[in-house]
Amino acid sequence: MALNYRKISLAQGVILSVAGLFVGIVALLVAPLSSILGIRILVLLLAWFCFWFFSHDLVHHLVGRTVGIEFQYYFIGRSAIRKLKLPAASGIMEKIPVLGLKIDRSSLEKASPSERRWMLRSGAISSMILPWIVLPTGYTIGPLWVGVLFTLLTLGNDFFTLYFSPKVGDFSAARAVKG
Repeated sequence: MALNYRKISLAQGVILSVAGLFVGIVALLVAPLSSILGIRILVLLLAWFCFWFFSHDLVHHLVGRTVGIEFQYYFIGRSAIRKLKLPAASGIMEKIPVLGLKIDRSSLEKASPSERRWMLRSGAISSMILPWIVLPTGYTIGPLWVGVLFTLLTLGNDFFTLYFSPKVGDFSAARAVKG
């Protein structure tokens, strides 16, 4: 299946990412305010998703720009997870759009191997670290099992990323950098 994607400008991609992180912060602050546990959990899940999803490409962009790597545009496309051929995950990720970032190859080649590796790794690292922000709230908005649920979700994300990324993701791309 051909990869179809929609280009969006660098400014639009940054605005989308920052807005998504802002929604995550607001959701994190609003989650404890509901009197209904189910609503608190859903709002906290929204916060978790925003920190996981919207940090990824923004951090690639920020780290890249810091080390002199330029980007052409953001795009909405498909996740590399689909390449793993995992029955459930690959099928789901074939249908769900993700945010991506097109690297300017000439500036990438001018960066040192270490700078390229850090830019490439940075997205996966941020998507593993930022969701941990929701755990303190998870343990305070309801019974203990709510905090445990978010801990398991976050650990599951980290273990999945540590499995997936070296095969077809950011860590794989960083490992392929010569030098």
